[in-house]
Amino acid sequence: MCLIKDDIKISRLTNTLDRLHVPANHYPLGNAKVIFSLMGIPEEEHNFEIYYKLIEQGADLERCDSNEKIAELAEGIFRQLMGV
Repeated sequence: MCLIKDDIKISRLTNTLDRLHVPANHYPLGNAKVIFSLMGIPEEEHNFEIYYKLIEQGADLERCDSNEKIAELAEGIFRQLMGV
């Protein structure tokens, strides 16, 4: 889950930089592939779409305004990916 939390934080950073017109979204880190591999999730387009949609929820600075809330979001993403 630490990788998911880190990915949420990276997404928040790149979204903020993008709003400042710094094209940071053009440098994907490929974290989803690593996370999927470690979790045994098939690397299918549909799974990536769901993952990125869930990660983007962390861009809401009001909703995820603390490390605890980011951890809760990461846990929710983990559970959804694992089908729990």
